[in-house]
This record gives sequence, C-alpha cells and structure tokens, in this order.
Amino acid sequence: RESAPSVRREPPPVAEPPQGSNASPVSLDALTKHIPDPERERADLMAELSTLDPKKDPARYKYIQRVLERIRTIRRKQQVHLSLEEVIRRTLANNYGIEVVRYNPAVDLTRVVEAEAAFDAVFFTNVTKNNVDRPTGSQLLSTDLDVLDLSSGVRKLLPVGTQVSGTYELTRTKQTFAFQLINPEYFSRLILEMRQPLLRGFGLDVNRSLIVLAQHDRKISRLTFERQVRDTLRQVEELYWRLVQARREVVINARLLAEFEAIYEYLVARGGYDVTPVQIEATRADLEEAKATFVQQEAEVFNAEDRLLGMINDPSLNLVDHPELIPDDFPQLAQIEVDPLAEVQTALDHRTELKEQELRIASAKINVGRAKNAELPRFDLTFRVTYDGLSGTADRSFDELSRTKFIEYFIGVEFEMPIGNRGPRAARRRAQLQHAQAVAELKRLFEQVITEVNLAVRGLNVAYDQIAPSYESAQARLREVESIVARAERKDFNTLINELGARQRLANIRSAMLRAMVDYNVAIIELERAKGTLLEHDNVVVAGPDEPVRSDTP
Repeated sequence: RESAPSVRREPPPVAEPPQGSNASPVSLDALTKHIPDPERERADLMAELSTLDPKKDPARYKYIQRVLERIRTIRRKQQVHLSLEEVIRRTLANNYGIEVVRYNPAVDLTRVVEAEAAFDAVFFTNVTKNNVDRPTGSQLLSTDLDVLDLSSGVRKLLPVGTQVSGTYELTRTKQTFAFQLINPEYFSRLILEMRQPLLRGFGLDVNRSLIVLAQHDRKISRLTFERQVRDTLRQVEELYWRLVQARREVVINARLLAEFEAIYEYLVARGGYDVTPVQIEATRADLEEAKATFVQQEAEVFNAEDRLLGMINDPSLNLVDHPELIPDDFPQLAQIEVDPLAEVQTALDHRTELKEQELRIASAKINVGRAKNAELPRFDLTFRVTYDGLSGTADRSFDELSRTKFIEYFIGVEFEMPIGNRGPRAARRRAQLQHAQAVAELKRLFEQVITEVNLAVRGLNVAYDQIAPSYESAQARLREVESIVARAERKDFNTLINELGARQRLANIRSAMLRAMVDYNVAIIELERAKGTLLEHDNVVVAGPDEPVRSDTP
C-alpha cells in the first residue's frame, strides 16, 4: 500500500481508578465557587437576578448587572461547546500540520520501490538502417550497401553486482558486389553476456545499500509523523487548558471590578464629607488600571480561542466567524505519583527521536561501507558467448543459429583507478565523520530526553503541591473579606480601602490557584510527551501505509 498513514482515536477504556493516583486535595464544587466558568457564572447570576428586588437590595442588583455586563464582552453569537476529547478528535481529523507530514511515509515508500526497481529486468530493442554509396579504390570492396540492423534483448542487474544480458541481433545486408554469394544476406546472432565486478561494486551489501537506505528513510518518516502527531496533541491540549484559564480569569476580574466600582462610587458620594479629592483620584487611578487589566484579559480569551482554532483547523469552525469556544472539561486534580527513574526508562524506550537517530546512525554506517567500496579500483570480468547463423532469409538464418555450429567465446578484464584516488578517499573520510557526528547526536538526544523527563516530573509535582495551599489561601482570603465587611462599624476611607485590598488579594490568589490547576494538567501532558507516550495516553493509534485502516476511522 502506498497510501499515507492516518491517525484515529480509539474509544477510551472503561474508567478505573488510576494506578498511583490519589484523590483530589479539594472538592470540585468548592473550587468552582472560586473560579467558575463564565457560562456557569452567568446562569447563576441570572437566576439570582430574577429573584432580586432592585429597590430592596440595589447594591447587589447593580453588582450582578456589572458582572454580567463584563462577562457578556466575551460572548459571541455562535457558541461551540468542546470537550477535550472532541478537540483531540477534530485536531487529528483536520490539522494541517499533521496533514502535511502524513504524506512523507508514502513518499518515501515510493523511493523504496524505486531503489528496488534497479534490479528489475529491462527489455530493449534497436533498429537502424544504413544506406551507403561511396567511392572505392578496390574492386574487392562494395560501393553500394543497404544495411538494416535489428537487435532486441533483456538485461538485468543481480543483487551481487553481476550484469547479465541476452541479445538477439539480425542484420540484413544487400550490396552490388560481384563476389557476394548470398545477396541479400541475413546474419543472426544470439549474444549471452555476463559482467562481474570483482572489486568496486561487488557484493550483496553494497548493491542493496540504496534499498536499505530508502527503507531507513521511510521508517524515519513514519517516526517523524508520529512525533508530529504527538507534538500537535501536546500543543492543542495545552491551548485547551489555557482557554479554560483565560475564561475563568474573566470571571475573577469581573467580580473584582464590580466590587471596585461599588467602593469607588461610595467614596465619590462621600466626597463632600470625610473623603478627600486626593483619595478619590488615587482610587480612580487604581480602578482605571484594573479596567485596563480586564481589557487585556478579554484579549487573552480571544487570543486563546484563535490559537485553538488555528490548531484544530476544523472547516466547520471558521476563524472569520470567530465562534465562542466553551470548554466543557474541568482540570484534572487527582494526584499522579511517578517514579523518576521509571519515567526516564520509559522515555528512553519510547521517544521517537532516539529511534530516528538510531536509524540515521545505521544509514551513516551503510554510507561508510559504500564509500569504502567506491574507494576500490574498478576491476570487472566480462564473459560472452555468441551463436551465429547466416542465410538468405531471416528464418533460415535463425535456423542456422539454432544448430549452434558457429560459436564465439569472449573473456576479458577491465581495470580502472584514479591516479591518487583523492576523491574517493575524501568521500570515505566524509562518511566516517558523518557517522561519528550521528553517534554524538544520539548521545546529546539521550541527555536531552533525560533532562526533559526530570523537568516534567518536577513540574508535575510542583504544580500539584501548589493547588491545596492556593485553595486554603483563597479560603482564608475569602474569610478575611467577609470578616472585614462584617466587622466594619462605619464605611470610612480606610475601612473601604482595606476591604478593597482584601478583595484584590482574594482575586490574586484565585488566579494563582487557577494557574496552578492548569499548570498541573499541562504538566501531565508534558510528562507524557517527554516520555513519548502521549499517543497511548490519549488512546490515539497511528495506522501506517502498510496497515489497514478501519472504515470507522475518522
């Protein structure tokens, strides 16, 4: 099969408790109260707003309206809910980067066939007609000749370097010559020839080396395709979680801005009493800075959506239409216990970069052997047997040939060697240097893989260890805000600024908690990528050009 490889996502296995994992450090409901998705926040606030009386609780009513107004800034007419599994499926089916690289194995497969075709038998035929009319100074030479030559045959290169051929030649000669006994005459020849290199070009290894090199290139293309799929999934999964982070950051900042504006309006109302213009302007400066930060956060949501759309490349999700992407999944919080040594060993067994480089080393070694063979002088042995037949007609001429009365034998040797032989020696030295370079690159890749795994393991542990403290800090900050509001005897400037500072600290720790959760999920993906097992982690199967693809493959 010469079709390009394809990718498919297998159905996920039955859910079981993961090996080496512990329960989440905090409950999901408790977390979503701190960092809800805009859609959930909007639904909850709309439900609360429908039960509120703006006259009885105007402050709360206005607060909800402000939060809803800012959440509305990231809404679009077209909304698309996406789970992580759906994003992966769409990416595998439509990503242009995968589409480009998936052709390389099929292209290299044609090169394998092309290299194998060097040993295919070749049929050839030649027809020439030569009409000669020239003066001569001897009565024993003809001055008028009409010669028609026809030759056909088959030649083939054998894997050991031997060239064999079989040729049938028929020559018709008509001339105005008094001593010509047969006119026109038909001369038939059957030529069987074998040319055997004894030094340069001799041997099975050197003659099949181009086939082996092409096979190595095809395997490298297959591994490169798997690496492209793996890296694409790594990017698209991170972009998915970054979109989750950006959207929930909007809610955090929308809440803070609504509370900030309420405090600022109260200070403005107290401007003629116990709040000075300087204090009002200082608060306004902070408020405007918070608004600018929120504008940047809106842009982060749009940027995250565009980046994700640019990776999915789904024609049903047009970048021009700018649909709102709503992630349905919440970051994973279960702890994954890892053994660094085992993870490193897994990476050394599965990373395609190492397998690719091992194939490149094998190819470089083959090139060294080819260069050494090319450095030898050319010393060829030729053996030829010719059967002749002559008559006045073509068929009788062939009959005479088949009687094998007239047989010619030829044997010869050819020797050739460049004086100094500098070119082949330089080529051999270059091949040896390239082989040493490939070995050094493999050592570098080993160290790089080990470093990446160690960093990924450390990043995974650090991100997880940050979640619980961040949550506890957020809970403490929330209690701090509630305590300040409850214990405030009078709303003077210092009390309000203290409350505002507490709310800002609460928003900051919520953002930090959200970032730790997203970083933890990204760290899981990065560890799987570093180990080379991300495809297995996502239940993705790569079907090669020689493997059948099921009809239900996306």
